[in-house]
Amino acid sequence: MNAEVLNSRLLLVDDEAEMTRFLETTLRMAGYEHVRALNDPRGFLSSLIEFQPDLVVLDLWMPHLDGFHLLDVIHRHTDAMSYLPVLVVTAEADLAARLQALSSGAADFILKPFLPAEICLRVHNLLNVRLLQKQLRQENRILEAEMKERTIELEDYQLDLKQAQIEITLRLAKAAEHRDDNTGQHTQRVGITCTLLAQTLGLPEERITLIRRASPLHDVGKIGVPDSILLKPARLLPTERQMMERHCAIGADLLSGGKSELLKTAEQIALSHHERWDGSGYPHRLQGEEIPIESRVLAAADVFDALTHDRPYKKAWPLEQAIGEIRQQRGKHFDPLVVDAFLELPHADLV
Repeated sequence: MNAEVLNSRLLLVDDEAEMTRFLETTLRMAGYEHVRALNDPRGFLSSLIEFQPDLVVLDLWMPHLDGFHLLDVIHRHTDAMSYLPVLVVTAEADLAARLQALSSGAADFILKPFLPAEICLRVHNLLNVRLLQKQLRQENRILEAEMKERTIELEDYQLDLKQAQIEITLRLAKAAEHRDDNTGQHTQRVGITCTLLAQTLGLPEERITLIRRASPLHDVGKIGVPDSILLKPARLLPTERQMMERHCAIGADLLSGGKSELLKTAEQIALSHHERWDGSGYPHRLQGEEIPIESRVLAAADVFDALTHDRPYKKAWPLEQAIGEIRQQRGKHFDPLVVDAFLELPHADLV
Protein backbone atom coordinates (compact mmCIF):
# COMPACT_ATOMS: atom_id res chain seq x y z
CA MET A 1 0.00 0.00 0.00
CA ASN A 2 1.18 3.53 -0.80
CA ALA A 3 3.22 4.83 2.14
CA GLU A 4 1.79 8.34 1.67
CA VAL A 5 -1.73 6.93 2.00
CA LEU A 6 -0.78 5.11 5.21
CA ASN A 7 0.68 8.36 6.56
CA SER A 8 -2.71 10.08 6.20
CA ARG A 9 -4.50 11.60 9.21
CA LEU A 10 -7.85 9.95 9.98
CA LEU A 11 -10.45 11.57 12.28
CA LEU A 12 -13.13 9.24 13.69
CA VAL A 13 -16.30 10.88 15.06
CA ASP A 14 -18.84 8.68 16.85
CA ASP A 15 -20.48 9.14 20.25
CA GLU A 16 -20.05 5.41 20.95
CA ALA A 17 -16.58 4.90 22.41
CA GLU A 18 -16.73 1.19 21.66
CA MET A 19 -17.25 1.92 17.97
CA THR A 20 -14.36 4.39 17.72
CA ARG A 21 -12.09 1.91 19.55
CA PHE A 22 -13.07 -0.80 17.06
CA LEU A 23 -12.52 1.52 14.09
CA GLU A 24 -9.22 2.79 15.43
CA THR A 25 -7.94 -0.75 16.09
CA THR A 26 -9.04 -1.88 12.62
CA LEU A 27 -7.36 1.03 10.86
CA ARG A 28 -4.15 0.82 12.88
CA MET A 29 -3.91 -2.90 12.10
CA ALA A 30 -4.22 -1.93 8.44
CA GLY A 31 -1.13 0.28 8.80
CA TYR A 32 -2.58 3.74 9.51
CA GLU A 33 -0.59 5.40 12.31
CA HIS A 34 -2.27 8.81 12.55
CA VAL A 35 -5.78 8.03 13.82
CA ARG A 36 -7.68 10.30 16.21
CA ALA A 37 -11.02 9.40 17.83
CA LEU A 38 -13.62 11.96 18.94
CA ASN A 39 -16.64 10.88 20.99
CA ASP A 40 -18.07 14.35 21.66
CA PRO A 41 -19.00 16.09 18.38
CA ARG A 42 -18.85 19.49 20.07
CA GLY A 43 -15.07 19.33 19.76
CA PHE A 44 -15.18 18.66 16.03
CA LEU A 45 -14.37 22.15 14.76
CA SER A 46 -11.27 22.43 16.93
CA SER A 47 -10.10 19.00 15.79
CA LEU A 48 -10.75 19.89 12.16
CA ILE A 49 -8.63 23.04 12.36
CA GLU A 50 -5.88 21.67 14.59
CA PHE A 51 -5.57 18.03 13.36
CA GLN A 52 -6.24 18.82 9.67
CA PRO A 53 -7.45 15.32 8.77
CA ASP A 54 -7.12 13.77 5.34
CA LEU A 55 -10.33 11.79 5.86
CA VAL A 56 -13.25 11.94 8.31
CA VAL A 57 -15.20 8.84 9.36
CA LEU A 58 -18.48 10.20 10.67
CA ASP A 59 -21.57 8.87 12.42
CA LEU A 60 -24.90 10.52 11.55
CA TRP A 61 -26.90 10.41 14.76
CA MET A 62 -25.12 11.78 17.84
CA PRO A 63 -26.18 13.89 20.84
CA HIS A 64 -25.55 17.65 20.81
CA LEU A 65 -24.53 17.84 17.10
CA ASP A 66 -25.54 15.35 14.42
CA GLY A 67 -23.52 14.29 11.41
CA PHE A 68 -25.40 16.61 9.05
CA HIS A 69 -24.31 19.59 11.17
CA LEU A 70 -20.69 18.40 11.05
CA LEU A 71 -20.88 18.00 7.27
CA ASP A 72 -21.95 21.64 7.12
CA VAL A 73 -19.01 22.60 9.38
CA ILE A 74 -16.64 20.83 6.98
CA HIS A 75 -18.19 22.66 4.02
CA ARG A 76 -17.82 26.06 5.71
CA HIS A 77 -14.33 25.63 7.12
CA THR A 78 -12.49 23.60 4.50
CA ASP A 79 -10.51 25.14 1.66
CA ALA A 80 -12.71 25.06 -1.44
CA MET A 81 -9.72 23.88 -3.50
CA SER A 82 -9.07 20.90 -1.22
CA TYR A 83 -10.86 17.57 -1.26
CA LEU A 84 -11.62 16.26 2.23
CA PRO A 85 -13.44 12.91 1.87
CA VAL A 86 -16.07 11.99 4.46
CA LEU A 87 -17.08 8.36 5.00
CA VAL A 88 -20.43 8.13 6.80
CA VAL A 89 -20.64 5.03 9.01
CA THR A 90 -24.03 4.66 10.64
CA ALA A 91 -26.80 2.28 11.60
CA GLU A 92 -29.31 4.55 9.83
CA ALA A 93 -30.62 2.64 6.79
CA ASP A 94 -33.26 5.19 5.75
CA LEU A 95 -32.79 6.12 2.09
CA ALA A 96 -33.70 9.78 2.66
CA ALA A 97 -30.99 10.15 5.34
CA ARG A 98 -28.53 8.41 3.07
CA LEU A 99 -29.28 10.73 0.16
CA GLN A 100 -29.15 13.77 2.45
CA ALA A 101 -25.70 12.77 3.72
CA LEU A 102 -24.38 12.26 0.20
CA SER A 103 -25.86 15.55 -1.02
CA SER A 104 -24.33 17.33 2.01
CA GLY A 105 -20.84 16.35 0.97
CA ALA A 106 -20.29 12.76 2.15
CA ALA A 107 -18.13 10.87 -0.32
CA ASP A 108 -19.22 7.36 0.69
CA PHE A 109 -21.73 5.64 2.94
CA ILE A 110 -21.48 2.35 4.83
CA LEU A 111 -24.00 0.76 7.19
CA LYS A 112 -23.29 -0.79 10.57
CA PRO A 113 -22.49 -3.62 11.10
CA PHE A 114 -19.70 -3.86 8.55
CA LEU A 115 -16.68 -6.04 7.81
CA PRO A 116 -13.28 -4.61 8.82
CA ALA A 117 -11.92 -5.47 5.37
CA GLU A 118 -14.70 -3.49 3.70
CA ILE A 119 -14.15 -0.29 5.66
CA CYS A 120 -10.38 -0.53 5.11
CA LEU A 121 -10.93 -0.77 1.36
CA ARG A 122 -13.33 2.17 1.33
CA VAL A 123 -10.93 4.28 3.40
CA HIS A 124 -8.05 3.32 1.11
CA ASN A 125 -10.03 4.20 -2.03
CA LEU A 126 -11.09 7.61 -0.68
CA LEU A 127 -7.55 8.44 0.40
CA ASN A 128 -6.25 7.46 -3.02
CA VAL A 129 -8.64 9.96 -4.61
CA ARG A 130 -7.47 12.65 -2.18
CA LEU A 131 -3.84 11.80 -2.95
CA LEU A 132 -4.46 12.07 -6.70
CA GLN A 133 -6.14 15.44 -6.16
CA LYS A 134 -3.17 16.64 -4.10
CA GLN A 135 -0.78 15.39 -6.76
CA LEU A 136 -2.72 17.26 -9.44
CA ARG A 137 -2.51 20.46 -7.44
CA GLN A 138 1.21 19.86 -6.95
CA GLU A 139 1.73 19.37 -10.69
CA ASN A 140 -0.07 22.64 -11.36
CA ARG A 141 2.21 24.38 -8.90
CA ILE A 142 5.25 22.89 -10.63
CA LEU A 143 4.05 24.15 -14.02
CA GLU A 144 3.57 27.61 -12.58
CA ALA A 145 7.05 27.45 -11.04
CA GLU A 146 8.58 26.53 -14.38
CA MET A 147 7.15 29.74 -15.85
CA LYS A 148 9.00 31.70 -13.18
CA GLU A 149 12.42 30.02 -13.24
CA ARG A 150 14.29 33.21 -12.51
CA THR A 151 12.47 33.67 -9.22
CA ILE A 152 12.58 30.10 -7.89
CA GLU A 153 15.66 30.50 -5.71
CA LEU A 154 14.33 33.72 -4.20
CA GLU A 155 10.93 32.16 -3.54
CA ASP A 156 12.56 29.12 -1.90
CA TYR A 157 14.64 31.37 0.29
CA GLN A 158 11.60 33.38 1.29
CA LEU A 159 9.68 30.20 2.07
CA ASP A 160 12.49 28.86 4.25
CA LEU A 161 12.71 32.21 6.03
CA LYS A 162 8.96 32.27 6.59
CA GLN A 163 8.96 28.74 7.99
CA ALA A 164 11.83 29.67 10.29
CA GLN A 165 9.91 32.71 11.53
CA ILE A 166 6.84 30.59 12.19
CA GLU A 167 8.93 28.03 14.06
CA ILE A 168 10.53 30.72 16.20
CA THR A 169 7.19 32.34 17.00
CA LEU A 170 5.67 29.00 18.01
CA ARG A 171 8.60 28.26 20.31
CA LEU A 172 8.34 31.70 21.90
CA ALA A 173 4.60 31.23 22.38
CA LYS A 174 5.11 27.87 24.10
CA ALA A 175 7.78 29.32 26.37
CA ALA A 176 5.41 32.07 27.52
CA GLU A 177 2.33 29.88 27.74
CA HIS A 178 3.78 27.23 30.00
CA ARG A 179 4.40 29.87 32.66
CA ASP A 180 0.72 30.01 33.66
CA ASP A 181 -1.13 27.38 31.58
CA ASN A 182 -0.55 23.82 32.69
CA THR A 183 -2.43 22.38 29.72
CA GLY A 184 -0.45 24.28 27.11
CA GLN A 185 -3.64 24.79 25.08
CA HIS A 186 -4.51 28.44 25.72
CA THR A 187 -2.67 29.95 22.76
CA GLN A 188 -3.95 27.22 20.45
CA ARG A 189 -7.58 27.88 21.44
CA VAL A 190 -7.15 31.64 21.17
CA GLY A 191 -5.56 31.22 17.76
CA ILE A 192 -8.52 29.19 16.50
CA THR A 193 -11.04 31.71 17.86
CA CYS A 194 -9.10 34.63 16.34
CA THR A 195 -9.07 32.88 12.97
CA LEU A 196 -12.83 32.31 13.02
CA LEU A 197 -13.50 35.88 14.15
CA ALA A 198 -11.32 37.29 11.37
CA GLN A 199 -13.12 35.10 8.82
CA THR A 200 -16.54 36.17 10.11
CA LEU A 201 -15.49 39.82 9.92
CA GLY A 202 -14.56 39.27 6.28
CA LEU A 203 -10.91 40.25 6.62
CA PRO A 204 -8.61 39.49 3.66
CA GLU A 205 -7.13 35.99 3.62
CA GLU A 206 -3.57 37.28 4.02
CA ARG A 207 -4.55 39.20 7.15
CA ILE A 208 -6.40 36.18 8.57
CA THR A 209 -3.26 34.08 8.12
CA LEU A 210 -1.14 36.71 9.89
CA ILE A 211 -3.60 36.87 12.80
CA ARG A 212 -3.65 33.07 13.10
CA ARG A 213 0.14 32.86 13.20
CA ALA A 214 0.83 35.95 15.31
CA SER A 215 -1.93 35.58 17.93
CA PRO A 216 -0.14 32.83 19.94
CA LEU A 217 2.52 35.42 20.82
CA HIS A 218 0.16 37.88 22.48
CA ASP A 219 1.36 37.02 26.00
CA VAL A 220 5.04 36.39 25.24
CA GLY A 221 5.88 39.32 27.54
CA LYS A 222 4.80 37.22 30.54
CA ILE A 223 8.29 35.74 30.35
CA GLY A 224 9.37 38.91 32.18
CA VAL A 225 6.74 38.71 34.96
CA PRO A 226 7.79 37.00 38.23
CA ASP A 227 6.00 33.77 39.15
CA SER A 228 4.96 35.28 42.47
CA ILE A 229 2.76 37.69 40.52
CA LEU A 230 1.87 35.60 37.48
CA LEU A 231 0.70 32.60 39.53
CA LYS A 232 -0.69 34.45 42.53
CA PRO A 233 -4.04 32.84 43.51
CA ALA A 234 -5.52 36.11 44.77
CA ARG A 235 -6.21 39.67 43.69
CA LEU A 236 -3.05 41.56 42.80
CA LEU A 237 -1.89 44.58 44.77
CA PRO A 238 -1.63 47.87 42.82
CA THR A 239 2.15 47.54 42.50
CA GLU A 240 1.78 43.93 41.37
CA ARG A 241 -0.89 44.95 38.87
CA GLN A 242 1.53 47.52 37.40
CA MET A 243 4.16 44.82 37.04
CA MET A 244 1.66 42.47 35.36
CA GLU A 245 0.56 45.17 32.92
CA ARG A 246 4.17 45.62 31.83
CA HIS A 247 3.96 42.29 30.00
CA CYS A 248 2.47 44.14 26.99
CA ALA A 249 5.50 46.41 26.61
CA ILE A 250 7.91 43.57 27.37
CA GLY A 251 6.34 41.42 24.68
CA ALA A 252 6.40 44.20 22.11
CA ASP A 253 10.04 44.90 22.92
CA LEU A 254 10.95 41.21 22.48
CA LEU A 255 9.29 41.20 19.04
CA SER A 256 10.42 44.64 17.90
CA GLY A 257 12.76 45.24 14.99
CA GLY A 258 11.41 42.42 12.82
CA LYS A 259 11.03 43.20 9.12
CA SER A 260 8.48 40.49 8.29
CA GLU A 261 4.77 41.19 8.41
CA LEU A 262 4.39 38.26 10.80
CA LEU A 263 6.67 39.74 13.46
CA LYS A 264 5.28 43.26 12.95
CA THR A 265 1.75 41.93 13.49
CA ALA A 266 2.84 39.92 16.54
CA GLU A 267 4.52 43.03 18.03
CA GLN A 268 1.37 45.06 17.44
CA ILE A 269 -0.87 42.45 19.07
CA ALA A 270 1.45 41.96 22.05
CA LEU A 271 1.48 45.69 22.75
CA SER A 272 -2.21 46.54 22.39
CA HIS A 273 -4.31 43.44 23.12
CA HIS A 274 -5.31 44.86 26.53
CA GLU A 275 -6.52 48.17 25.13
CA ARG A 276 -10.30 48.67 25.43
CA TRP A 277 -12.77 50.09 22.96
CA ASP A 278 -13.85 52.78 25.48
CA GLY A 279 -10.26 53.89 26.12
CA SER A 280 -9.94 52.42 29.62
CA GLY A 281 -7.37 49.78 28.73
CA TYR A 282 -3.57 49.73 28.84
CA PRO A 283 -0.77 50.52 28.19
CA HIS A 284 -1.64 53.60 26.08
CA ARG A 285 -5.41 53.98 26.62
CA LEU A 286 -6.14 53.73 22.92
CA GLN A 287 -9.79 54.13 22.00
CA GLY A 288 -12.04 52.73 19.27
CA GLU A 289 -10.39 52.27 15.90
CA GLU A 290 -7.11 53.62 17.26
CA ILE A 291 -6.68 50.01 18.40
CA PRO A 292 -5.47 47.75 15.56
CA ILE A 293 -8.15 45.35 14.35
CA GLU A 294 -5.82 42.42 15.08
CA SER A 295 -5.71 43.43 18.75
CA ARG A 296 -9.47 44.02 18.90
CA VAL A 297 -10.03 40.48 17.62
CA LEU A 298 -7.46 39.03 20.03
CA ALA A 299 -8.98 40.85 23.02
CA ALA A 300 -12.36 39.14 22.66
CA ALA A 301 -10.84 35.71 21.97
CA ASP A 302 -8.43 36.03 24.92
CA VAL A 303 -11.06 37.10 27.44
CA PHE A 304 -13.50 34.39 26.32
CA ASP A 305 -10.85 31.70 26.76
CA ALA A 306 -9.74 33.11 30.12
CA LEU A 307 -13.34 33.15 31.39
CA THR A 308 -14.10 29.58 30.31
CA HIS A 309 -10.98 27.97 31.82
CA ASP A 310 -9.47 27.76 35.27
CA ARG A 311 -6.83 30.30 36.20
CA PRO A 312 -4.72 30.47 39.40
CA TYR A 313 -7.03 33.19 40.75
CA LYS A 314 -10.46 31.89 39.59
CA LYS A 315 -12.53 28.92 38.46
CA ALA A 316 -13.87 28.60 34.93
CA TRP A 317 -17.18 30.33 34.22
CA PRO A 318 -20.13 28.44 32.67
CA LEU A 319 -20.24 28.86 28.90
CA GLU A 320 -23.46 30.92 28.77
CA GLN A 321 -22.22 33.25 31.50
CA ALA A 322 -18.98 33.85 29.58
CA ILE A 323 -20.91 34.57 26.37
CA GLY A 324 -23.13 36.96 28.28
CA GLU A 325 -20.10 38.81 29.61
CA ILE A 326 -18.70 39.29 26.09
CA ARG A 327 -22.12 40.55 24.95
CA GLN A 328 -22.38 42.94 27.92
CA GLN A 329 -18.96 44.43 27.13
CA ARG A 330 -20.00 45.36 23.57
CA GLY A 331 -18.91 48.97 23.02
CA LYS A 332 -17.09 49.02 26.37
CA HIS A 333 -14.24 46.54 26.46
CA PHE A 334 -14.77 45.24 22.92
CA ASP A 335 -15.34 46.53 19.41
CA PRO A 336 -19.10 46.16 18.72
CA LEU A 337 -18.44 44.57 15.32
CA VAL A 338 -16.09 42.02 16.88
CA VAL A 339 -18.71 41.13 19.47
CA ASP A 340 -21.35 40.72 16.75
CA ALA A 341 -19.00 38.37 14.90
CA PHE A 342 -18.22 36.49 18.12
CA LEU A 343 -21.91 35.85 18.78
CA GLU A 344 -22.12 34.01 15.43
CA LEU A 345 -19.40 31.50 16.35
CA PRO A 346 -20.00 27.88 17.54
CA HIS A 347 -19.02 28.65 21.13
CA ALA A 348 -19.25 25.07 22.44
CA ASP A 349 -16.55 24.07 19.93
CA LEU A 350 -14.14 26.71 21.19
CA VAL A 351 -13.76 25.69 24.85
